[in-house]
Amino acid sequence: MTNVSTELRIPAAQYIRMSTDHQRYSLENQVAVIAEYAERRGFAIVQTYTDAGKSGLTLKGRDGLRQLLSDVVTGQRTYSAILVLDVSRWGRFQDTDQSAHYEFLCREAGVAVKYCGEAFENDGSMVSTIVKNLKRVMAGEYSRELSEKVSRAHKQQARLGYKQGGQIPYGIRRLLVSKEGRPRFILGFGEEKGVSTDRVVFAPGPNDEIRTVRQIFRMFVGQNQNMSRIARELNGKGITSTNGAAWTSARVRTVLTSELMIGYYVYNRETQRMKAPAKRNPPGLWIRTRVMKSIVGTRQFAKARQQMERRSGYAFVKQDMIDRLQRLLKEKGKLSSAIIDCCRYTPSSRTYAEHFGGLRTAYATVGYECRWRVPKRRDNYSDDQLLDGIRRLHATFGYVTIRLIEADPDLPKHQMFTDRFGSIMRAYGLAGFPTTKRQAISAARKRALSRC
Repeated sequence: MTNVSTELRIPAAQYIRMSTDHQRYSLENQVAVIAEYAERRGFAIVQTYTDAGKSGLTLKGRDGLRQLLSDVVTGQRTYSAILVLDVSRWGRFQDTDQSAHYEFLCREAGVAVKYCGEAFENDGSMVSTIVKNLKRVMAGEYSRELSEKVSRAHKQQARLGYKQGGQIPYGIRRLLVSKEGRPRFILGFGEEKGVSTDRVVFAPGPNDEIRTVRQIFRMFVGQNQNMSRIARELNGKGITSTNGAAWTSARVRTVLTSELMIGYYVYNRETQRMKAPAKRNPPGLWIRTRVMKSIVGTRQFAKARQQMERRSGYAFVKQDMIDRLQRLLKEKGKLSSAIIDCCRYTPSSRTYAEHFGGLRTAYATVGYECRWRVPKRRDNYSDDQLLDGIRRLHATFGYVTIRLIEADPDLPKHQMFTDRFGSIMRAYGLAGFPTTKRQAISAARKRALSRC
């Protein structure tokens, strides 16, 4: 076959992606296959988009594909085709419509997507459409099956007492053991095992840390001190937390709630698979394994848990919480989250916010008006509230920008919209407004012309 002259070749971009699955999907192998396809079909590679070490489950973190879509949609490109090894390199999206949507954006902009390693031609025919969608389903199913296998393996290892990732609390250390169970050495902070067959188990920390753990339980259970006060007292004595960090109420809470303090490793409290949000599992699915000797007594640990539940408000009815808050207001003359957290007879400020829908509402029940803005917690906003906020801004100003969202006192930071919906543009689209940069630019031009 005669090679096509370089001047007559069709300019094309190549998109290559590799996670850590197989060597056959290495970036070099993808480039080689795409180059062979381009030579045979008359394409000239003029630009490369790369996502190295990135999962295909989501668009998040795939800067290469994001830039490709941005260049295509905004017209900032010099090519008319995109060459990809196969359907799985484009993505292993669990929703096949998401993969189709990104390809549609390219096709709508006049850029064809070519799958160089597939047996079908992506020409829009009925056969290619059916085969392509089947390939998308298979790509997503591969990730689901792999996720299930990995999850089962982690659970089995946890039942044997082996650590399965995550942070360790103060007073606990990671002990490296051989596959036969022989202890090797204690792993330092940030250190990892060097042999794949080795395992990591839990072990009690140094004696000074064990004494501090027991002191924390005595202060919380015996002396009825809250976690903020315990943290301040430990910092005042010069006692550092994990890796030399200062103590906080959150670090104290971790010590008081970790069942490793009574020798049990608890795994599978939450499930998070394939980049989806973490989901809390019911206690019946938790895996609880005895892995070491207790640092504190089980009765003392149980009392700490009861005390924690009381501080969380489970032991109070709503009127009782109001009465205690009223009493605190009379004593202090004002209210704040710090004042509530330091009080021994009230639940925590977080509990008041959860029970009353916010601290400002809780203050209103006792006739106290907060002079400072009390920010809502992130999970207090529903999707409908966020989208209604965008619509409200649009109705007021005629457009919506990140600056307007940031300045609105009744809306959270724009990052929350990104976390919840995937991107600001997607949030705009769900609210019924421009969803692409081209549409946004067009809308901005119309606003500028209307001001003239």
